[in-house]
Amino acid sequence: MASWTPEFAERHKQAFLQHLNNTMVKSKDAGYIILGENLLTSQKIVIDTVFDGLGRDIHQFKVLKSRQLGISTITRSIMLYFNGIFELTSALLFDTTAHLEEARLELLDMLEKFPPEYEFPRKVRDNRNSLTLAGGSRINLMNAGAGKTKSSGGLGSGSGLSMVHRSELCGYGDPEALENFRHTLSRVNPNRLYIDESTARGFNLWHDIWTEGKDDPECVCVFIGWWAHDGQVIERDHPDFARYTADPLSKDEKLKIKAVKEQYGHEITVEQLAWIRKEMRGVDAANDDDRADDPTRIQNQPWTEQEAFQQTGSTFFQSDILTDQTNKNATNKFQAYAFYPGWDFADMRVEETRHWRQGQLKVWEDPYEDSVYVVAADPAFGHSESSDRSAIQVLRCFSDGLDQVAEYAWPLINTQQFAWVIASIEAWYAGLTSTVYRIVEINGPGEATWRELSQLKQKLVTGYYGNALIEKGLINCQANVKNYMYTRSDSSSPGHMLHFKTNEQLKVAIMERLRDVTSSGLLRIRSAATLDEMRQIARQGDHIAAEGKGKDDRVMAMAMAVRAWEERARRALLMARRTRDSDAAKRRPTVVDQLKIYNDNMLSSFFAGKNANRLAVQRAALRQRRWGR
Repeated sequence: MASWTPEFAERHKQAFLQHLNNTMVKSKDAGYIILGENLLTSQKIVIDTVFDGLGRDIHQFKVLKSRQLGISTITRSIMLYFNGIFELTSALLFDTTAHLEEARLELLDMLEKFPPEYEFPRKVRDNRNSLTLAGGSRINLMNAGAGKTKSSGGLGSGSGLSMVHRSELCGYGDPEALENFRHTLSRVNPNRLYIDESTARGFNLWHDIWTEGKDDPECVCVFIGWWAHDGQVIERDHPDFARYTADPLSKDEKLKIKAVKEQYGHEITVEQLAWIRKEMRGVDAANDDDRADDPTRIQNQPWTEQEAFQQTGSTFFQSDILTDQTNKNATNKFQAYAFYPGWDFADMRVEETRHWRQGQLKVWEDPYEDSVYVVAADPAFGHSESSDRSAIQVLRCFSDGLDQVAEYAWPLINTQQFAWVIASIEAWYAGLTSTVYRIVEINGPGEATWRELSQLKQKLVTGYYGNALIEKGLINCQANVKNYMYTRSDSSSPGHMLHFKTNEQLKVAIMERLRDVTSSGLLRIRSAATLDEMRQIARQGDHIAAEGKGKDDRVMAMAMAVRAWEERARRALLMARRTRDSDAAKRRPTVVDQLKIYNDNMLSSFFAGKNANRLAVQRAALRQRRWGR
């Protein structure tokens, strides 16, 4: 069976648009309308996203949305079209029986109101469990349930499915049932189509599904904000327009307007601004910004994906600060690498991945010689039982701040292999003349990782690997690495504990400091994934952690990195007056250009036997710095 092509997808897109010109739906404001003649921008985004993805032979789609954008209606129209054109077994899932019945009636309404001359398969039979069309397609109607119930437990039973529309997943409550359901989906039917859509409502099962979808190269995720509804405006001649546009733009509004423009290409109009101010502040609070900060209101009408998922507890990191970090520093322009550990450190390979979502290590900035770095590592299940990924943060250090240059996060690695990954990253960034400060969480599995790092150093000293590491440029991989030495903050003399052992009190301390440097701009965060984790962090009394099933592995590693910078690296940098600007000025004339050519491919060459080139390039750079020739 042939796969979808761009041409095939475009033909069906045009046919679907014609189908919508024969489709009538009952609108909230205008009664029955022809859907094709009244499409909202939000609905057009869904149509474009689905058919563009199908043209690339992608069949999974996830839509994170604001409320009342007509997304469920347009998705049901797509479902009806596909079941009329192709012979499919489909499923429509909702969180409650009431919502499911509403969807069933809308499907029946669409079928019954097609013009008599429109040649489209009509209903053969229907009941509360299914709808069968004349062409042989059947749409099963399923209640996913808000918790573990008898109905939700049956999601994994029955025949295989080639099309699924799961709506309002924020209300689903049985992960086991959804996992069973996943195994009923076809992976080979060329006309398969799976669409999930929902509002956010906190860090729940939908957040996990959305996050996994963003990391899946065979899935397209799209966010659609309140601004995509063409009717959500207050016209200039309406009395409320002057009332809700009297105040100048706040700093928060400016940041949000800029973010929408940069991330989605949409220009917020003053009429839309008036509408969202009224929606967030209420009819009796034209100038009350306090109510506009209500997490429930924000998650119902988010401006951006980053704003959609809101904590119910006390937010730890300020949303506007994280948005500012996103706009100024976060970027998807990085190199992605995968590690293949093998049986020993000398066997490990590193390869650039074909798709960034498959990467374990993301690199925003290659190493610079004569620099200072912090490498902070948090093994899986190190600081808590819910931290199921091993994470590494690499930060370039200055006296006036830190820049994130690389990040590693991966769940499928053991403690020994994780130690090898840490050592290889340290070796790359240490080079010949740079200094790397290492800090490792040694709670639980972290102790095994630390022991492997210690044994690795002994093997290097004793020549255990022979020439194997010389050929790969790793023989001196630990020469410029300094271990973090923990000292109690109230101690007058140095402590004697290597690395970091998190308890509740220490976690509060390092998280508070992370919040400080993030807010002040001392720390520049380039990872959107880290910023997303930071949005999930909430405070309940003295407990600071990701809310619900959220993860904080990357955040903990980042907090540890800040700790190591302040206690181990910053003093020497202050004495040497090594600021971001001074470092950039020193490198601008000579070294950067020469090293850039080499550094572009340096990580891969670590494990590809290019040590001779490595030494030649770096020695040339050193000679030029010392002798100016």
